[in-house]
Amino acid sequence: MKKSGFILVLGLMLGAAAFAGIYYATTASSRRMLSDPRPELAWLKTEFHLSEAEFARISKLHEAYLPQCEARCRLIQEQNQRLEKLLGGTTSVTPQIQEILLERAKTRAQCEAEMLKHFLAVSRTMPPDEGRRYLAWVEEQTFFSALPMEQRPGMRQQSMGQHAH
Repeated sequence: MKKSGFILVLGLMLGAAAFAGIYYATTASSRRMLSDPRPELAWLKTEFHLSEAEFARISKLHEAYLPQCEARCRLIQEQNQRLEKLLGGTTSVTPQIQEILLERAKTRAQCEAEMLKHFLAVSRTMPPDEGRRYLAWVEEQTFFSALPMEQRPGMRQQSMGQHAH
């Protein structure tokens, strides 16, 4: 009986050790990205085969872009809140509602134009083939998706300061 208990405990320990080893081996790249100073950008380095210099330029572009992007997101959020408040108090389209709709559409168009400029700048820092692949990916994720940016999963949190651009 002692021998079978020992074998059982040894088997459980070996199983746990095997699980831990496999877990750490398969999550190593993800853990490495999370330890990067810019974890939200680290995937770019791997996915688009960037050198350290290219990645550093992209990180600088990201740092410069982020404050303006956050300001535009806050403005759109404020416009949405004002529109929601106006809609809650009426059963018709008032001149105020039309005005906020036009204002919000203009802000969104500005946001998309600035985002596109940023994406183009980022793509120019990459090797040409990778830059084209990056542009195709971001265009599909941003401009040609069925959902507006602020309604996509994860974007509400990003508009509060955790951007992934």
